[in-house]
This record gives sequence, structure tokens and C-alpha cells, in this order.
Amino acid sequence: MSMPDSDILSEFMQTLEQSFGHLGGVGCCDLIDHHILSPDPLISELVFSMLVWESSIEHALRAVDCIQDQLIDLNELRVCIPEELVAIFPSRYPRSLERCRRLIRILNTIFERENHLSLAVLREMNKREVLQYFGRIDGLPPFATSRVILFGLGWHAFPIDDYLTKMLAKHGITDTSLNIHQQTMRMERLVRASDALRYYTLIEHWASKQRLSKASGATSSSARNSKTITKGLS
Repeated sequence: MSMPDSDILSEFMQTLEQSFGHLGGVGCCDLIDHHILSPDPLISELVFSMLVWESSIEHALRAVDCIQDQLIDLNELRVCIPEELVAIFPSRYPRSLERCRRLIRILNTIFERENHLSLAVLREMNKREVLQYFGRIDGLPPFATSRVILFGLGWHAFPIDDYLTKMLAKHGITDTSLNIHQQTMRMERLVRASDALRYYTLIEHWASKQRLSKASGATSSSARNSKTITKGLS
């Protein structure tokens, strides 16, 4: 790179600020009434983060609607078998079966630890203890951990997953040779605590728009190909 990583990131964020600076946050409580998922805002943020993971805000919001329409609460969700939950979620949801397996396993682990679905215990911990608590939950990706820490607890963190890594790598910001844990640590060093919430919010809005544009382009291309085939057969 010809410029330090921080300078590249700063220039990129200035560009995003011009396009998305008027938009608010992307945490669960920024977008929906968290009670739709759980009375506990930290559980709601965790579930919402798992719905956003390797996906988008739009996918997550549609999934929340499905949960609200089809299930009584998250306790009913956690006793579903993964295939049942896949059928409840929107069609063509990215990594649908894997997501459902992870989400069910995560909620059951928390229930077994706390005897109910609550993460209120996290508010009595420091960041190191929270990371240890989450680190012992099988199937919980670093992205969801960071998202709960950033949005739910208000501490320094920077959520990153494979999709965001690949998107940001095109602009010289991330390094795809690193694993997600390494990438998370790198982004936390690169982004100051005072900027983390704003930067992640802007990047998430940008990434969601990129995904929507890509999906729209694929749909248009498919429609054009269909017309061409139909014309050729006529």
C-alpha cells in the first residue's frame, strides 16, 4: 500500500459519509422494537447479529418478521430442529441451514447456563470476561460477539465477517489472508474506539446497498437471458 492503512480507511470513510452519513445505526434497537425478539435487549442484539452475519440488514429484518409471524418466542425457536427453522426463514437466505444450526445451538447453550434466555450477566463483567463468556459458546462467530459488544454494551469492537472482509478488501482496507479473528483484532487496532460505532454503521449501510445492487443486477441479467432464450425458441 502506498499509504498507511489508517489513511486508506479515512479516505474511504469520508466517501461513505457523503452517501450514508444521514442514516442512523444498524443495531437491533435502531431498527426494531427489541421486544419483538426478547425482553432482554442483549439477547435480541445477539439474535439480530446472527441474522445479519454473512448476510445483510434487509435479510435480517425479513427474518425477524418471519420469527414474529411463525413462532411464539425465542424459546420456541431454540427447540426447533434446524430444517424447521430454515422453512420458517425467508427463501434464499444466505447460509440458511448453517445459520439455523448455529442459532439454535447458541440459544440452547445460553439457556443451559442461565436457566433462561438472558444475557443480563454480561453487564456485571468487563470486556475480557465477556469475550471469555462468548468464546465458550460453540457456533458463535466473532462477528456476532463484536456486534453485541459494540451495540449492546457500548464498548470498543468492530464486527467483521467474510462478506465484509471481501467487500472492504477491494478498497485496500482488509486483508483476506487473515482469518476472521485476526481480521477483527486488526480492525479494532485500525479504528479508534470513538469512531467504531460510526464507521461500522456506515460500512454496514454501504455493504447492504452493494448486496442489493448485486442481487438486482443478477435478477436483471437473468430476465434478459430468459427473454433471449424465449426469443430463440420462438
